[in-house]
Amino acid sequence: MMGGVDGRGAPPEPGQGPLVLVIDDDRDLCEVIVEALEPDSLRCAVAHDGRTGIEMAVDLRPDLIILDLILPNVSGDEVLGRLQADHRTRYTPVVLVTASNSSEEKVRHLRAGADDYITKPFDLSELAARVLTALRRARTLGGLNPLSGLPGNAAIFDEIARRLARREPFACLYVDLDHFKSFNDRYGFTRGDELIRALASSIFDTVAALGCEDCFLGHIGGDDFVVLAGLDRARTLADGIVASFTAHSRDLHDEVDRVSGGYEAVDRRGRRIRWSLATVSIGIAVADAGRFASPAALAQVAAELKVEAKRQPGSVVLERRGPAKGH
Repeated sequence: MMGGVDGRGAPPEPGQGPLVLVIDDDRDLCEVIVEALEPDSLRCAVAHDGRTGIEMAVDLRPDLIILDLILPNVSGDEVLGRLQADHRTRYTPVVLVTASNSSEEKVRHLRAGADDYITKPFDLSELAARVLTALRRARTLGGLNPLSGLPGNAAIFDEIARRLARREPFACLYVDLDHFKSFNDRYGFTRGDELIRALASSIFDTVAALGCEDCFLGHIGGDDFVVLAGLDRARTLADGIVASFTAHSRDLHDEVDRVSGGYEAVDRRGRRIRWSLATVSIGIAVADAGRFASPAALAQVAAELKVEAKRQPGSVVLERRGPAKGH
């Protein structure tokens, strides 16, 4: 349901204005919300029930969601919970539409992950202002990578520090594409971006398949990702990411290259080298209680393992415990 309340219209092209997903069963209200947001160059998609809203949030990855709490088949509370549980939608700003004036209810929803709320009946200009403010706040403070929608270095550092402070064992997976420059040289940077998205999708799919809600996903930049997970899931996650990426990435190569199992491209020294189809390397640094003195120390071990894995052919996963704290 793109481009209008009734779902007519072609999907919007990338690079246009921010996309707002409106989830509300009141079709007339959706129409006036869309009309109110259009003067601010905001694109809109509309869902009239909770289940469809969740599906569209995952598929479209909107920049913001306007969510009515009273919905058929899946309540707004459940929609909010599902959005927060899914790593693909966890960081999407949500503005709630509610008929309740209860401060207790508003506080509960804000603590559950909502970014703002507006009470019915509301002024459309106030709603537009709240949407623009939430979008501006997300752009300023979010630091989310535009290719993956995942948080970057500052958030990764903070989460590692938090987990180290709790002294609960966990694993840091450093995920990186192999020979990414050669892939870009062969196919161009646009398909290179698609390959990064394929890796992000592989991480999302694997985490979702394992029900790993306590995992943390971060995008360092370029083709480098981080996954923080419990020790009992780390190796399974890594193997799953490799398998999923192999499937996701295959169609991003030309047919002649898929048939031959690789392609030729010039390396950094100007030599013409034959490269295999895209692969991924993962280093897993195991953080037992007290083993790492700082997030930087943990990140360094994970990065060293990743580099070691990249020296080996094909997709490789290497795992190791780091030195004891203070060593």
